[in-house]
Amino acid sequence: MSSLKGKTIYGFGDSIVAGHYLKIGMLNHVVEKNEMKFTNYAVNGATVIPDIAKQIPDLIWVWDIAKQIAHASDCVPDYICFDGLTNDAVELVKNHYLGKITDNYQGAYDTTTFIGAFENICYQLRKKYQNSQIFYIAVHHMPLQSEETQCCLQYWAKNICKKWSIPVIDIFEKGGINTCIEGMRYEFSYNGEVETKNGNGMHLNAEGYMRWYAPLIEAELKKYTKIF
Repeated sequence: MSSLKGKTIYGFGDSIVAGHYLKIGMLNHVVEKNEMKFTNYAVNGATVIPDIAKQIPDLIWVWDIAKQIAHASDCVPDYICFDGLTNDAVELVKNHYLGKITDNYQGAYDTTTFIGAFENICYQLRKKYQNSQIFYIAVHHMPLQSEETQCCLQYWAKNICKKWSIPVIDIFEKGGINTCIEGMRYEFSYNGEVETKNGNGMHLNAEGYMRWYAPLIEAELKKYTKIF
C-alpha cells in the first residue's frame, strides 16, 4: 500500500498546476496513482505579483496565488504543492519589480515586487497551514521567456523558500525536461484544446507530467510522509 494513500493535498499556482486545457497538471498523476485526496486551487494565468497582469500584454487578470490561499479551505491538508513565476517571468519584472528579501517573518511584505509577493505567499501558507508539509515546485525551462529572466526569478524563489524552510522540488535544474530543446518541446508540450503535442513549451501533456514531474514529486512526498 502506498504511504500516500488517503493523504490530503492542496495545489496552488498557475496553469502548470491547474492543468490548462487538458485539466491535467503536474500533480494529477501522483495523486491518482497514490489515491490521495486532491483539492486544486490553482488558476490558469495566475501570477505571484498581484495585478501585474495589467502591465503585461496578453495576460488576463485572474486571482494571484496569495488570493487563492486566502479563499481556500481552512482545513489543514497533509501536503501542499505550489508553483509560481512563469507568468511573472518578463523583463519588466526582472528589471523594475524584483524587490528585496527581508529578514522578518511577520508579514507586511512589498507585494508590488516579485520577492515581496513570493515572501507573502510563503507567509500566508505557513500562517494558515502551519502543520502541512509544503513544497515549492520549480518548473521546467521553457522557451517563452529569456533564460536570464527565468534563472533570476528561479534563484530568488529558491532563496526565499530556503529562508522559510520550504523544500523545493527542482524540476528546473533536476527534472530532465527542458522544452527549450526542440524535440522535447514538440513531444511533451501542447497549446490548444484539441492538441496534445507541438506546443510552445509551457504546458506539458499528460505524458510529459507523468514522465518528468511525477517521479520527483512522488519521491519527495513519500520522503516527507509523517507517521503519527
